[in-house]
Formats: sequence, structure tokens, C-alpha cells
Amino acid sequence: MVRRSLVAVAVAALFVCLTVSAGAVVGQQTQRDFTRGEPDISVYAPDAEVTPGSDTRIDIQLQNSGDLDTGPRSEEVLTARAVSVAADGEGPLDVRTGRTAVGSIPDGSLTTTPFRVVVPEGTDPGTYELDVKVRYSYVEQTSSMSDPQRETETERQTVDVRVVSEPRFAITDVDTDVQPGTAGDADVTIENVGSERANATRVTLRGSGGVTLGTGEARSFVGDLAPDDSATVTVEAAVAEGVATGAKPIEATVEYTNTDGAEAQSDPVVGHLDPLSEQSFDIEGLEETLSVGYAGNITGTLRNEGPRPVSDGVLVIEPASDSLFVEEGRYALPELDSGEAAEFAFPTEVSGQALAGPRQVRFSVEYANEGESTVTAGPISERVVVDERRGEFSVTAENATVEAGGSSDLVVTITNERPETLSNIDARLYADSPLSTSSDEAFISELEPGESGELRFSLAATGGAMAKTYPVELDFQYDDRRGESTLSDTYQQAVTVEEPETTDEGPPVVPIAIGVVAVVAVVGAGLWWRRRN
Repeated sequence: MVRRSLVAVAVAALFVCLTVSAGAVVGQQTQRDFTRGEPDISVYAPDAEVTPGSDTRIDIQLQNSGDLDTGPRSEEVLTARAVSVAADGEGPLDVRTGRTAVGSIPDGSLTTTPFRVVVPEGTDPGTYELDVKVRYSYVEQTSSMSDPQRETETERQTVDVRVVSEPRFAITDVDTDVQPGTAGDADVTIENVGSERANATRVTLRGSGGVTLGTGEARSFVGDLAPDDSATVTVEAAVAEGVATGAKPIEATVEYTNTDGAEAQSDPVVGHLDPLSEQSFDIEGLEETLSVGYAGNITGTLRNEGPRPVSDGVLVIEPASDSLFVEEGRYALPELDSGEAAEFAFPTEVSGQALAGPRQVRFSVEYANEGESTVTAGPISERVVVDERRGEFSVTAENATVEAGGSSDLVVTITNERPETLSNIDARLYADSPLSTSSDEAFISELEPGESGELRFSLAATGGAMAKTYPVELDFQYDDRRGESTLSDTYQQAVTVEEPETTDEGPPVVPIAIGVVAVVAVVGAGLWWRRRN
């Protein structure tokens, strides 16, 4: 019994020793792992200078110089996490940037955040403050045996901003009549809107958005500019073809000598060049007189829709079909003010192998750009129609009749159906038995489009001709407007042969008279013979 008691006491003592030893080990491990500290954020604004009337970017720097109390895990407790920063301006300084997220800033790191600060015109030079509020979270203490203890901190600090008196510049006006696809002069006005004089001022201008100034940049010397003084420089401006309407940004950098005699350069200032809208033309009243195998005209009116007047203009036509042949594809235009119009005509031939139907033609206008270059506007697509092949003339004849055994004049009227004047029209008549002609040619010197003329032929019918309608044929050889001689198709004209007129009043007078003359002649001859013998 005593032995059992001794064993129990020994076991209990051993358990107590083991427990105390384990606790000591754990305590020592926890002591070695425990870390405590915090970030320390400092705020700076180096070179924070602004001028009255400016809209300036000020860079605010945040630097973390953490404070470690104890422990090996410094990175966990000294890093500022979820950092955000906001700023307010003192007095006239207007901060236009809201609270900005920065992220994490490890111990020893520096980060920069930009803020937009607007300074009103008339602000007195001097030093002003920005109130900067930095918010962040961090782990205050941590160990492997417990959860991290997190804290949130908001710090408020100030930085100085100096408002200095110096020249400042603005592009106050840009005047030009340049259009897309053209080049010309642009007058750019630069004004000193600052509070100090700028001496020996030089301006460098650059374009963008399809606008080119000079050969990529244009430099001009404008001299001295006191506050509120301005100077206008003239530079060459070119606007790329197809540029959309609307103001295009241009940039100016100004170099000058300040009142202390030091060379200085302004920040870039931005203005806007607003090109005129692209030159526009319209085709009105387009008409055509085209038919397969013949020459015709494409006519219409070209109107200058503006915005500028056009000089030395040429209207160019370009058929989209190989079956149309334009004699001269360039039509010289008169000077056209905006809104004015001019008529045009393009003589055009249609191939004899062409099919009737619509065709597309494209018009473009070439014109001078202030005498320096040629600009092309267009194309303008239009539609013309080629008609079926038709004859040169329409042929009619009134009272086209002849008596059997008799003759008469055949008077034929022809009308020029072509859209051009035809000249030296040589007509020939062809007749087959029982009809014949002793005068088968006729001539008309000239017929304008739609004009008519008469041709006169002699026509006879044999005595045995049956009374009915017979055809005669005509063709025409003529000269077109180019002086080329052409033989027409053959035309048919109906001629009616009528029965000869007869009378029932006694014997026929003519045969009797002929018989009497014959008898008298015989008797006379007999008397002459007898007297001679």
C-alpha cells in the first residue's frame, strides 16, 4: 500500500516538471517571435511653384521611415497599407484632385502622387500651404502565437507652395482659312498673361490631329512682351486630307529672358486651330444624249457649295465603263464664288458593241490652292443612261405619188435626230423597176440637232406599172462634228403608183392632133417632090 502511494507521488511530480518545462519553452519562443512597430509617413512637395492664373501639377511625395519597437518581423509592422492621400489648398489655392489611392508603402520607400492646383489670376505672390491628409492601415504587433493586431491611422501634414511672379503665356487666337487637304497661312496670337515682363521672346509652335505647322514645327521671334501684351506670328499650316471638322490642338513653347537676365522656358500652352470645312461641289441637272454606236453629250451644272471661292478650276470626268469614250475629259471652269455654278458639256462616244443601259461616271474638281498647289475634291458619282441604237435621221415624204407612164418630183423631208450638228449631207435615191429616177442626188449643207431640210428628186414610173405602193431607198453620207465622214444606214420610203387620169368627153385630143400633123407633113412632102420634078 505504501509502495503504491510512493509511485503515485513520483508520477505526479514528473508531470509537474514536464508541464513547467514545456511552458518555459513556449514562453521563450513567443518572446523571440513577438514584433511591434509602426510606419512613419512624411510628406514633401519639392519645387512646388505656381504662378497666378495657372493650372499646375504639383507632385506630393510620401516617404515611409518606420519605427520598430521590438521583434524580428519588421516588414509586417512597418509597411503602410491601403494608403490614400488628399489635399486642400490654403487661401486662393484650389486643389482639383480628390483623394487618391496610393497602395502600400514599405519601410524606406518613397512614392509620388500628382495633384492639380489652380491659382486664380491676381493672386499675390508668396508662400501658401497645402493641407495634406494621409490615411493608411498597418499591423501594430504580431507573433506566431497570436493574431496580428491591426490599426488605422490618419495623419495631417502641410507642405509649402510658392506663388511666384513670372511671365506666363497663352494662345488667345488662331485665324486661318486652311481646309482639309490644303495648306496656307495661320495667324497665331501669343499673349503674356503673367505678371512679369518677358524679353527676347521666341515661340515654337507644333500641330497635332492632322495639322502640321511649318515643317513639323514653326519658330518665330516676337520680341519683348510686357504683361497683357500680345504678338501675332504667321506660320504655314497644312491640314491632312480627310481630317474631320472641328478644332485641332496646337502647342506653343515660349523661350524668353526674364527680368533677372536669366534664360527661361514656359510650360507648353495649348490653343486650337479650326480648319474650314472641306470644299464641296454638287452636280445638278445632269443630262445625256447617248445611244449605242453614236456620239452624244453629257451635260449639266457644277455648283461650288463652298466654303471658299475657287479659281483655276477644272472639272474632270471619268467613266466607269470602257464602252464610253470622252473626247476631252477635262473641262475648264470659270472662277466660282461660294454658291455660284457653271454649265459643262462633255462630248462622249458610245461603242457600237455596247449594250443599252445605265452607266456610272465620276466627277472630280481640281483647283488652285492660293497658287501654291492643286487640290482635288471628289469624286462625285453620277448615273447616265445609254439608249438603244437609233438612226441619224427621220425621213418623211408627203404626196409621194407618180402616175403610171408619167413622172413627178419626190420631196423628202429629213430631220437630224443626232445631238450634234451634221454637215455636208449628201443624199442618194435608189429606185427599182417599175420606178426610175433621172435625178438621184440631193444635198443639204448643214442640219443642227432637231433641224429639218428638204431633198428633191425626180421620179418616173413605166406605162405598164401596176397601181400600188413601191419602195424607194435612200442613204446619206455626212460629216459629224469632228469632221469624220459617215455613211448612214439605208432608209426606205413608200411611193404610190397611180393609174393615169382619163376623160369620157370625145376622142382623145392629143392622138388626133398628132395624126393631123403627120398627114400635113406627108402631103407637104408630096407637093414639094412634084414641084421639083
